[in-house]
Amino acid sequence: METTKGLKIPKAGDYPLFYKRYVELASGKDLKALSDNQETVIKKLYGSLSKDQGMLSYGEGKWSFNELLGHITDTEKLMHFRALSISRGEKSNLPGFDQEVFVNNADFNNQTPEKLLSTFLMHRKLLWHFIDAIPVIQVENIGSVGSNPMSLSALIYIIFGHMEHHLEIIKKNYLPLIGLADPL
Repeated sequence: METTKGLKIPKAGDYPLFYKRYVELASGKDLKALSDNQETVIKKLYGSLSKDQGMLSYGEGKWSFNELLGHITDTEKLMHFRALSISRGEKSNLPGFDQEVFVNNADFNNQTPEKLLSTFLMHRKLLWHFIDAIPVIQVENIGSVGSNPMSLSALIYIIFGHMEHHLEIIKKNYLPLIGLADPL
């Protein structure tokens, strides 16, 4: 099945098993419509958070609202970089990353929810410029990430599935902190 820009739903072997749930959460959906919906939800939520609310966490050792959006944006930037590298024919193994190290070193709680939202939306715009410009001949390119095969299509699906995963967590664990049932 083809979707946005000729990207095909990734099949087993196009990505490490770790990412299976993210791929499934985005599979069978129009990626542009999914992205637009995700952006709308994040705009409504983070556009209404105060600086103090941005630092709220639902438990010991759990990320704050700010850290969560920072993590989502960092992950999307990394997946975007990997997709760019693979689309351009990079043959070197691309490194993995430790999300906890990234969040701990980013100091997202010293940024406002508004700033984090702006960064997220700017990156999404850049991501779509990239996706719209992928030559059709490259959509099935395979590279290596963390010594595992990774397809360009899988990386794109992972980006949007990863956000779907975190939207579920936001609805369950974060919205009660600010007295919301659903940001939609």
